[in-house]
Amino acid sequence: MTRISRVLLLVVWLAFIVYALFFAPGAGGGEDPWLRPLLTLQADEPSLLAMFSLLGLFPLAFACMLLRHDDRAVPAWPFVILSFGLGAFALLPYYILTSNTHAGSHDLRHPQGLRKATESSITHGILFTVTLLVMGWGLLLGDLGVYREAFGTSMLVNVMTLDFLLLTLLSVYAIYTGSRRRSLPQAMALLGLIPILGLLIYIWMTRMDQSVSPYIPSQTQSKMRRRAGTG
Repeated sequence: MTRISRVLLLVVWLAFIVYALFFAPGAGGGEDPWLRPLLTLQADEPSLLAMFSLLGLFPLAFACMLLRHDDRAVPAWPFVILSFGLGAFALLPYYILTSNTHAGSHDLRHPQGLRKATESSITHGILFTVTLLVMGWGLLLGDLGVYREAFGTSMLVNVMTLDFLLLTLLSVYAIYTGSRRRSLPQAMALLGLIPILGLLIYIWMTRMDQSVSPYIPSQTQSKMRRRAGTG
């Protein structure tokens, strides 16, 4: 099942690249009417600016998800950093290269302070609140007609919208594999359908889980399990 899912992720990743490069509608580069306004955060359409901002919040949520247990053979941090500029283009390869259903054998790569920050309820609460405010602002004050027109005339808006949808679906996959590893109900994956917020809820719910965690290297965890079994 894991191999099949990784192959499907590879197909999706390649299809997304081909679409973005050759088939995305609208003007690109300097001719894109929304490129400069969005990059300089001066767009006058709340719905577009909100979507652009959410694509900056999504990588923060994935950072909380991945960096707290970054002990796989393939490190997560390079993909997380790239995701701030490339979104799903950067995160999909991590899940393609890494089996996320089994605990790794590598010691964690980050300082304890960073790991604690990724599991902090304060961090999760701030991200949750900011995301909720940005979503509400875009939905309440945005013009769907303007967004629809920009989707067809701006390559940036078109690709970033699909990127947002892919990140949402990737959240479902990430929660599903994480739930399997923790022996939690796999129906929790449905939380991922709530963009960013669902991922943050799952992260908060599992922040104190020590079964795959963090603070004890995997070899030490194995020794502790053996001692527990003999004790």
